[in-house]
Amino acid sequence: METAYLPIFASLPKPTRKQKVEWTRAGQKLYAEVGVTTAHEGATHAEDLAIMQRAADAGANVIDVIAYPFNTDVDKVLKTHPVSGWGKYHKRLKIGGVKVTIDGSAQGRTAFFTTPYLTGGPGGEQDWRGELTFPQETINQMVNKVYDLGVPLNLHSNGDGAIDTFDTFLAAHEFAAKGDLTKDRHVMMIHAQFTRKDQLDKYVEYKIMPSLYTLYTYYFAETHIKNRGQEQAMYLSPMRDAIDKGLRPTNHTDFVAATLDQMFMLWSAVNRISRTGTEIGPDQRVTPLEGLKAMTINVAHQYGEQTFKGSLEPGKLADLVILDKNPLKVDPMAIKEGKTIFNRQ
Repeated sequence: METAYLPIFASLPKPTRKQKVEWTRAGQKLYAEVGVTTAHEGATHAEDLAIMQRAADAGANVIDVIAYPFNTDVDKVLKTHPVSGWGKYHKRLKIGGVKVTIDGSAQGRTAFFTTPYLTGGPGGEQDWRGELTFPQETINQMVNKVYDLGVPLNLHSNGDGAIDTFDTFLAAHEFAAKGDLTKDRHVMMIHAQFTRKDQLDKYVEYKIMPSLYTLYTYYFAETHIKNRGQEQAMYLSPMRDAIDKGLRPTNHTDFVAATLDQMFMLWSAVNRISRTGTEIGPDQRVTPLEGLKAMTINVAHQYGEQTFKGSLEPGKLADLVILDKNPLKVDPMAIKEGKTIFNRQ
């Protein structure tokens, strides 16, 4: 259900070489305009990486871009970009690690859960729990390959079943890392929306870094309540518990799936209010300062760039955004009204 687009995607019309450079610069300006100075390209096909490389060589990059080759294209990428060159910026572009996707989305009912959807499957399936993008054995092999390469892993999981110890990622981790389960392999769990409390403990033990998605407490809370029930929907993207357990969660927009607006993303983490005005898991709210850390210093740590990004300290890059209001002092509900009046990256 989540892979049918691949052959169509591969056959889409391609822009000209000039357009590739122009469109790259135009796309990056969307990020720069909202204060984003480092962008994550989180499912990079070999052909995409070639475009990104040409754009970088042409001087088109106005922000830093970190590419994560998609697991289906890793061998292709390695032929032209050996691992020895990964993790190093070249004209503001670098390869950060490998992206492995193992389930879909909860709102599309393709995320994989340990219990059935209340509304059945997208095709009318009964007792539907979603499905994995790949079989468990294949996921084990993918994770094992990334660990053998010794590069960071960006792992897409939404449903608690896709994250679980008895199935899917945590099971794959225990298979691939059985020699040392607690070694820091720089694993980022992207989305991790329906993480359970007991799974947070595994994140701590196995040094897995969750990148949560609080914007969906606004956009899809009602859909999640309908599909998954009140209790599970209220624990969506549990940033409060993640922080309290000593993790350094980050927050992301998943653009173009959701807005790039950074103040709105911060607002969603602090307030957790849905489109209908319903409080969604108010016990998982964070302070504005914690929310800002999930967009800055925690992100730098997640990318292994904390020595030169993420906070204003001597010797670090001075990426500055000046707002018209102080998000630490305004009414929490007014945070999303904040506007950028100066941006230097």
